[in-house]
Amino acid sequence: MTKLYILALLVPFQLIAVESVAPCSKQATNEVRSAALPKSAVFKSKVLYDHVAYLASDETEGRLAGSPGQAKAREFIVKQLRKSGLTDIRRQSFDFISDVKLGPKTALTAHFAKAETQGNWFRAPQNGVSQYKPEDDFRPMRISKSGEITEPVGLVFAGYGISAPEKGYDDYKDLDVKGKVVLVLRTEPETADGKKVGIDKPDVHHAGVATFYSDFYYKAAIARDKGAVALVIVNGRRGVSDSERATLESFQRGGGRTDGGIPFIQIFPEVADDWLRPAGKNITDLQKAIDAEIKPASFVVPGVTISGTVDVIRQRATDENVCAVIPGTDPVLRNEIIVIGAHYDHLGRGNEFSLADAKDMGKIHYGADDNASGCASLLEIAAALRRNRDFLKRTVWIVFWGAEELGTIGSNYFTKTPPPGFDMKNVSAKLNMDMVGRCRDNKVMVYGVGTGVGFDEVLKNANRQTELQIKPSQDGFGASDQTAFVNAGVPVLFFNTGSHSDYHKPSDTLGTLNITDQARITALVYNTAAEVINAPARPAFVKIEAPKMGGGMGGVGLGTLPDYAFEGKGMRISGVRGNSAADKSGLKAGDIIVNMGGKNIETIHDYMYALRESRAGMETSLTITRDGKSMDVKVVPEKR
Repeated sequence: MTKLYILALLVPFQLIAVESVAPCSKQATNEVRSAALPKSAVFKSKVLYDHVAYLASDETEGRLAGSPGQAKAREFIVKQLRKSGLTDIRRQSFDFISDVKLGPKTALTAHFAKAETQGNWFRAPQNGVSQYKPEDDFRPMRISKSGEITEPVGLVFAGYGISAPEKGYDDYKDLDVKGKVVLVLRTEPETADGKKVGIDKPDVHHAGVATFYSDFYYKAAIARDKGAVALVIVNGRRGVSDSERATLESFQRGGGRTDGGIPFIQIFPEVADDWLRPAGKNITDLQKAIDAEIKPASFVVPGVTISGTVDVIRQRATDENVCAVIPGTDPVLRNEIIVIGAHYDHLGRGNEFSLADAKDMGKIHYGADDNASGCASLLEIAAALRRNRDFLKRTVWIVFWGAEELGTIGSNYFTKTPPPGFDMKNVSAKLNMDMVGRCRDNKVMVYGVGTGVGFDEVLKNANRQTELQIKPSQDGFGASDQTAFVNAGVPVLFFNTGSHSDYHKPSDTLGTLNITDQARITALVYNTAAEVINAPARPAFVKIEAPKMGGGMGGVGLGTLPDYAFEGKGMRISGVRGNSAADKSGLKAGDIIVNMGGKNIETIHDYMYALRESRAGMETSLTITRDGKSMDVKVVPEKR
């Protein structure tokens, strides 16, 4: 399951914590029999156990998208499909940004107009020049854009890098940073009694709690839009231990597949103090001065210019969606398609989406529940459907999705670029399994019940034998591969047993699963599939209205669903909620938002910040690109 942080802000999808599940045992022997189709199916815990045991093993090394370990998992899946008698197996390849690495060309140099070397320098200039070493003195941020400053340019100190004139605070007021390097403090200003930008009254409950003004993408976007050529960030002293000041931000976490639109580095405080020396300033005193009254103290640094190179490599890799096709037998209904899927990638040894402690980064993230469990169930459902191939009216596509953890890239590619023989308009329904191995108290969540007319009755019938406690949700949007289909107007059902403390950690292992109840959930999904495959008519799609929610982007929203696979400039919409602000204004899937309320939108993060600064009920303007043409749209954000 993917992108929880962003989805928690933009998509009303809730994971329910699950703990203390029944222990998994290789000796589990329960069998769940289904008579949903003429040839009964038997789902055995031991078979599911064996599938997960390989998929979540040391050999597959966490199944990182595009990795050798994931390729081994893929070949295992293909082998099992063939073993079940499935012969029409297809692969759909796609490429994506797989990782962000530091390149070898990174360099940083400060040029001092006066060659004074007396006093306590960190890196005393030689002939007016101080050269700095990556890792020893500075490190590019993971969200940095690559870039080169060949001719030294001026240096400007811009406080915390915040521009919020509507809140009475602007580090960039009367400051010309165009064509210059901007030096800013990390986090945001705060008085001793808890006052912050936009918070005039002391608030002890939120003292030290960061707002979006502390976010790296926010600071990068402001500097970029002000015309700076590079952004440099440094730790102050408030709320930072000596050990933290002596540490640079990890390059292993923090997004970065989409850059912030500007070269961006972090330096040690000692480097910053060297740069500020000609102005008679230092970082500690500047931070104290700003914090004391929440008042900017920005200035052009005299006699110092900066040059350098930021070399950040965004590596590309190839992944595959693996499909097995079972043709329908009804002369008419066989032209319709039922898709049943589960993603087979995970986090490898931990990437920016890992929730592991620092000591566990680099360890295999096994992903037994997420989503070896769903793959194991799908393999057995595929086998059972193949045995009943002569009794299936509609055509079935079994799909194992790639690169889900990086933003449902595989399923988004599939729906936007369907493989030969697949037509999206013929898809009657999509069933999805993601994290189905941690059943507790006989409960299983099923999302999307409201997206297809009659789905509640379908689930009721499918559950007669399994007698699980279904926790339904009307909304089909959420952090998995069914979202790409509901965005395309396809009814969906998403089966899930909830999140847990091992989510996206190395501790998500085989021994933590409740395989016994997973066999029952497998039977439930199979029964559901049988119902929709052989139903007299396809379920009519229902566009779910945007629910009213608290929290989110400053409490307001438009009802847009982001396309996380989009690599261009702007925020491309993958879907729009029914009766939402976006729906009312005529926005639709494929539109690219490039400006909101006068703020440039280059990334999804820019969109998030612009949304935060909008107000419910107050009309704002959007500039979008639709089918290659620019157009302006008026929209009224709504309370969430």
